[in-house]
Amino acid sequence: MTSVDVLSSGDTAPSVPDQAELVDRTIANGFVWLTFPRELEVRFLREGASKRFLMMVVAGLASIVLFAGVIIADFLMMRSVVPLALFIRGLMYGPVIVAGLLVARRLNKPALNEWLIAGAGVWATLLQSCIILQGSGPWAVARVVELNIIVVYTCALARFWPAVALAATVGAVHAFLVTTVPDATGVLIPTTTLLMVTSTAFVLYGNYKLEHDERTAFLLDAREQALHAELTATNKRLTHMATTDVLTQVANRRYFEGFLAECWQRAQAQGRVLSLMVLDVDYFKLYNDLYGHQAGDRCLVGVARALESCIRRPGDLVARWGGEEFVVVMMDTDMDAAAAAAERIRDAVARLGLAHQGSGCSSHVTLSGGCVTMRPQAHGEWTQLVQMADEALYRAKAAGRDRIVVTADDAMPEVKVGAV
Repeated sequence: MTSVDVLSSGDTAPSVPDQAELVDRTIANGFVWLTFPRELEVRFLREGASKRFLMMVVAGLASIVLFAGVIIADFLMMRSVVPLALFIRGLMYGPVIVAGLLVARRLNKPALNEWLIAGAGVWATLLQSCIILQGSGPWAVARVVELNIIVVYTCALARFWPAVALAATVGAVHAFLVTTVPDATGVLIPTTTLLMVTSTAFVLYGNYKLEHDERTAFLLDAREQALHAELTATNKRLTHMATTDVLTQVANRRYFEGFLAECWQRAQAQGRVLSLMVLDVDYFKLYNDLYGHQAGDRCLVGVARALESCIRRPGDLVARWGGEEFVVVMMDTDMDAAAAAAERIRDAVARLGLAHQGSGCSSHVTLSGGCVTMRPQAHGEWTQLVQMADEALYRAKAAGRDRIVVTADDAMPEVKVGAV
């Protein structure tokens, strides 16, 4: 099957069937651990990278404001640490977060960004712990509950595994604090610990479900894209097969007739000039009899390549009309330009150097052709152009072959009939 890249990131992708099979296999096997095969994981992270980074920026700036705002709690509960808290909240957290966002933007690594989110939570935890450890009074240990806010806020943003790493780190810090800071009431440590465990469990469960749903939606969308790409590739291949000559790989007769009809209508409506050339390989049946059908096929392929090398404009067409006959359609080409194109074609075929001992006009393969240039009239049909070009071809054959007769209809200001 045809290979088609379906990655939006521009990375090298497997072929369409391979990509669809990989997605289907991943869906069937499940992803309990919230990881995909490498190709899908890279795509998953890349496709959501811009949206995730914008969320990082907004959440990071908001966290600076929130972390600084906790100075109110410092003032109300532990006034002795206010100077230290001002320094930490104003000069140690915000600048580091801004620097991290700038680094993330420059590196542009989606996987790293997820861990930077968790890293910001760890940094906030360590700074908050420093403030708590420097505090005194019966409510110092109560402030351990502020770590819950960091866990919930960060885990709501991070991917599951970075969130798990953050939760484990904060849990370890919490355990250290409750064993270090005295509890004058005797009830704050178990209460804050229970709150930490339950809030962490709930937020991680919610995080897991959200990411699992997000990954499921991604896989379903990826499968739809893969199937659509495969269908598009199949349609292109079928269209190519239906409009291309199998042997020479130029347009076939079916495509030629539709193309010429469109050009005729366009020229008719806009008063433009249209040229058609009908070409025939001289004594081709004798060539086949003398050199064999495989050599004949190679001869036709060579002639087709020679024609394509001479007709270079995007709006022109080279097609195989049938057997050893070829046609060339040239839009906006007057008789002089058509004659020049005919001369280039004859020279290109001669340069192939294909020996033809059975030819009655040359020692090598040659062409005979008829070329007609006309400005289509209001009620004319494109078949008129084909008929006139075919008549010119027969005149070229009658004149001895190895020539192209270039002519024009009466609507043109000048008519020239001659061998090129």
